[in-house]
Amino acid sequence: MWRLGRPSGTKVLRRCHSSPTDVCCKLYSRSRQKNHNLRLPSDGIFGSLKAHHFFIKTKSSCQNAWKDLRSSSMCYSISGFNPRFYCSYESVTDPIEIHKQKLAQWFNHLPEEEKQFGGYFSPETMHVEPLMLERHPDEERGLPVSRFKTNANVSTHPSLSVEQLFEADHDENKARGLNVLLYGAVGTGKSTVVRKLVLDWCAGSALSQFKLLLPFSCEDLSYASKATSLRDLVGKKYMHLRKTNYLNGDVDKAKDVLFIFNGMEKMKLDFRIGSTELCSDPNEALPTGCVVVNLLRKYLLPEASILVTTRLSAMDRIPKKYVNRFVQICGFNDPDRQRAYFTSRLLQQNGEKDGPTKAAESLIEMFYLNLQRESHLATACFLPSYCWLTCATLHLLHFTDANAPIRTLTGIYTSFMRLNFGGELITTDGNASSQDQENSLMLYVVRTVGKLAFDGITKKRTSFSAEDLEQWVGGKTKTDEELRQLAVFRTDVLDFFLVPDDNGPHPESGERRYVFAVPAMQEYFAALYVVLGENKTVLEKLTKQISEDLGQATEEITSLLSILSKIIPFRIFAIFNLLKLFPKLFERISSFTKGRIAHTMAAEMFRSEDSFNEDVLDQVEQSLLGVHGPQPQVESDTRAFELYPIFMGGLLHYENRRLLGHLGCDIKSQTVAQITRTLRKHLIKESSKKQPPEELMDLLVLLYEFQNPRLTAEVLQSIKTINLSTVRMTPLKGFVLSTVLNCTRSSFHLDELNLSSCHITPDLLQMLWPAFHHTTNLNLQFNSLGPESCILLRDLLLEPNCTIKSIHLCDNHLTDAGVNHLLEALSGNHSLQRLSLMHTGLGDTAAYLLAEKLGQHDMLKELNVAYNNIGDSAALTLVDACREHPSIHTVHLYLNELTDVGKQSLHVRGGPRVREGRRVKVLASVTEGSDISEDWHPILSIIGKNSLSWERERVREQLHVFLKDLEWGRKQQTFWKKLHFRRVESVVRQTLRTLEKSSDTGTGSA
Repeated sequence: MWRLGRPSGTKVLRRCHSSPTDVCCKLYSRSRQKNHNLRLPSDGIFGSLKAHHFFIKTKSSCQNAWKDLRSSSMCYSISGFNPRFYCSYESVTDPIEIHKQKLAQWFNHLPEEEKQFGGYFSPETMHVEPLMLERHPDEERGLPVSRFKTNANVSTHPSLSVEQLFEADHDENKARGLNVLLYGAVGTGKSTVVRKLVLDWCAGSALSQFKLLLPFSCEDLSYASKATSLRDLVGKKYMHLRKTNYLNGDVDKAKDVLFIFNGMEKMKLDFRIGSTELCSDPNEALPTGCVVVNLLRKYLLPEASILVTTRLSAMDRIPKKYVNRFVQICGFNDPDRQRAYFTSRLLQQNGEKDGPTKAAESLIEMFYLNLQRESHLATACFLPSYCWLTCATLHLLHFTDANAPIRTLTGIYTSFMRLNFGGELITTDGNASSQDQENSLMLYVVRTVGKLAFDGITKKRTSFSAEDLEQWVGGKTKTDEELRQLAVFRTDVLDFFLVPDDNGPHPESGERRYVFAVPAMQEYFAALYVVLGENKTVLEKLTKQISEDLGQATEEITSLLSILSKIIPFRIFAIFNLLKLFPKLFERISSFTKGRIAHTMAAEMFRSEDSFNEDVLDQVEQSLLGVHGPQPQVESDTRAFELYPIFMGGLLHYENRRLLGHLGCDIKSQTVAQITRTLRKHLIKESSKKQPPEELMDLLVLLYEFQNPRLTAEVLQSIKTINLSTVRMTPLKGFVLSTVLNCTRSSFHLDELNLSSCHITPDLLQMLWPAFHHTTNLNLQFNSLGPESCILLRDLLLEPNCTIKSIHLCDNHLTDAGVNHLLEALSGNHSLQRLSLMHTGLGDTAAYLLAEKLGQHDMLKELNVAYNNIGDSAALTLVDACREHPSIHTVHLYLNELTDVGKQSLHVRGGPRVREGRRVKVLASVTEGSDISEDWHPILSIIGKNSLSWERERVREQLHVFLKDLEWGRKQQTFWKKLHFRRVESVVRQTLRTLEKSSDTGTGSA
């Protein structure tokens, strides 16, 4: 909102060179702010407006006025720090212009679901037009039409743009306005098309033939209880139009008016003459539904045009004779529209001013390749709603940064439900029932689709037959009202979640199968079904009903007993007191149920058969971007449901519970406390066991989705080591790890944080910075760190409270420049004891620098600079510096560019010092002169573990040098020592064979 600063102090303004016109303009601007500073409700003018699919570029006069305002002259208060802006524009008095400004400001308002993306989106960023066809609904009777795909006869129907909606045909009466019915399934973009239409009209770029546009929400109109006239209805919604002459009934004026009624399915309309009074007077008070009916009948303002949007189930509420044009909105029916939508969104996700990065462009290409396949994802993306869900998920996975707000996968799916079904009730005639909770559409979805999803997860299947749908969705309906509700639900909602399986009929039975449009949606609904307590046993349902009945009858029983106690002996009433124990028994059973939910979460979280699967975030990414390369053969109807327990935990988060409460799905705080209490015990027990890296990552994701700092801290207390080795680190995973560890106390420290082979880049290292404060041993080997990463590590080591004792940086291309930065921390650090710089591209310069800086740090005990480019002279200088150091006892120098003479000299330098008797162990080769080195085993062990990832030719050359040294030394020894030489020689040859075998098969890195 725009708010100009108020002067401080005595409010005396300094003299400014402003004309009287400017001052008057300033006062007018301030008065107008009182209207502009009103808080906009999230529902907006349209109660059902879903502004989440695509956006429009607008250029309102408000924005131009603000630009003029900022560039105008300034005056300062007496303090000199409070600027005030003055403008020089003429006041807007035309009600139509005021109406355009207010509509533009209102419809430009982004919903909260869009603001969670970090503010990179604005209404000016993008718009992709969905397909709109002029098609009469009778043409679809009896056709098996899927809302996700347009029929083959699309080409026989003309495609329309927004401008063409109100172009009259030659045979139509031009004296009358057109009634256009825009219909489509849930999520095809009806409300968003209306939003674009309104904003384009405000900007003057569309529907310029209409001088006045009046949008209404049918949901708002359905709650109007008092009779009102058309003029009062407009004046109540738009106060500045109370005296407009466009509603007087004049032919020349009424033809310039366009009414928009969005969401007709939420309003009851009765076109029977006996039920709805005929009216042609705009000033006559009638029920709201009667006013709308007379507008559609053309009794009231017949020259005005009307646009009505509705879902498929409510198309018959308006008789066809009152509709001039039927237009079906079909969403994104072709991959080009989908690609345009994803490109416009994802290439702006990173908020870079210099344009999209290569990573963002690569992401688009991978996603588009997956869309081109015949997959469920391509089918789902025919609906713009699912395109929004896909973009939101990809944004979470790939564009999370350290400054991003807390966003969870569960929160995205819950927001998706709110955007499509927020606050809706399941009705058959458009009237809202008084039993809002019981008639909540979302609760009905959970009890039907959620039950189906839960049954599928229980039986480990993802496809369902028509019998399954009949059993779980409509099997127990009895009354006519329930049957009508089921018909509406099947038409509008069921097909939104379930689509025919692309794999065709079942191979054995031949029956058609159905799957969820997005696989993760099955796990979300199953989790919601369980958390809401809908999977009750017969005993639980019976005890709940009896407890409720007894609770309602408690007061009556108490009153009756007080009367009878005067006649009947008192002891008899002890029997009635037993009834009061039943509610307590129900509480015990209910508490047991909550404990069973927690047990289910823990059991599904730590399934042994899922231990070797990829982590859950990688699974989500693969479902969107596909799997490139060889794929394992798995049954199409079975898969791991590892998102299921994570969604269960995420649904217990307060923000998700708040959104679900708006949808009519209430999760009590007491229920959350009971589940959390039991879940804590299970998680602490399981987390204390050694878990595979992927399972440990899933546990961290669960704790992150739960958003319970206290529970997270207690669970992490039982974890001594976090080993995420080989887990592909992404921005989201780094954010999850840092956020979870930040829930612990500052005194909490892991024994080791192993992030080796995690594809960590310098950018990800910055994301992981908070996590490094909670470990004593940091393993970052086999990543993609460069010299600039050492600046961050240097700052980490220089922090006053640094507790890191060991850093492993093996196989990162740090070079001499990076080590130079890292060694700057030696003088200010007092915790580092082990430093591994093996295979980091070091040369003689870095070795000399190490020798120079070692004396500034007296805590170091072990230094590993093996497999680098260090020569004899630099190595000897470094070893001499280590001998002078008070605590270093081991130096690794093998696989460097050392000669035989250099190795022999290093062996001599590694002997104990005369005065102190302290020995520095120098690991340079498997032999020491004519003897076997006592450290041959750790040297060969390290080479064996890393030989496939190192440069093979160089490793092979070094192993042959070892064999040559061993063969020469074996000739000089006795029989028993020769056996020892042969043992070491066999280990070297085995390492060589492994290396040769990997070269033949093409595994490892070349």
